Amino acid sequence: MSNHFIAINRGKSGSKISDMTFGTSSSAASDFELRIGDVDAQGKVPTDKDVMMALEAFKMAILSRLYTTFPPL
Repeated sequence: MSNHFIAINRGKSGSKISDMTFGTSSSAASDFELRIGDVDAQGKVPTDKDVMMALEAFKMAILSRLYTTFPPL
């Protein structure tokens, strides 16, 4: 199993591919980082749909403020 990382720094829009860093090792110098494991706990490979569902869930959790108070407003 390996991990795949997508990272971006605060203030970057992501409109250019050069705004982001991609790789298989953590990018500690970035402000935000997404880690996607290439195999889940059941031994299945996550699909693009799985990743998008997870991102939408994170977005809802942050915007709702029901589960976290971070980041501050």
